[in-house]
Amino acid sequence: KKKSGSSTAQQDSTSYPASSSSISKDDENPARSAIATSTRSPQQRPNAGQRALEDMRRQQAEKKDAELRKVRELLDADQQVQEAAAAIPERVAQRMGARMLPFVGLPFFLGMGVFVGFWYMATYRNLEYQPALVAASTIVVLLLGLVGITYSILSASWDPDREGSLLGTDEFSKNIENIRDGLKRSRENAILRDKMAGLTSEE
Repeated sequence: KKKSGSSTAQQDSTSYPASSSSISKDDENPARSAIATSTRSPQQRPNAGQRALEDMRRQQAEKKDAELRKVRELLDADQQVQEAAAAIPERVAQRMGARMLPFVGLPFFLGMGVFVGFWYMATYRNLEYQPALVAASTIVVLLLGLVGITYSILSASWDPDREGSLLGTDEFSKNIENIRDGLKRSRENAILRDKMAGLTSEE
């Protein structure tokens, strides 16, 4: 019994220093724990490079979403055009025709009057004019008529529910902006169609 008791006491006495040695190792090596925490911190907190990569990926995703949205809008517009033929509303067409009478009719009749005036002066007043002068005067007046055609179309209100002003200066500037926006959209749609040419319907 004495031997067994002494042996257990020795085991107990030997077990305590082992635990104390393990504690002392941890206490004696604080740099090891600091290195462990330093190796774990970059995984927990992203650095500047990772943040820049995430920002770049987010920008690319937003750009792709914008392109897909434009593609869907283009497909919807094509479907609407196929379902209903594009045509000028009747009220807008009547409005354009009514504006053509003063802006086109007056220059046209004025050109005819200039030609008849030269003929009358040369025939009954014995006045001689250079043919180039007669031709230039008539052509200038007819060109004014062509300009009147363009202005009568662009100065009319393209909104069926809005009549517009008498001279149509505001409508002219607004319609010019609409034409520019339409040309810009046409160029963008052409680029999208080129990109869509190599894709399937599922894509």
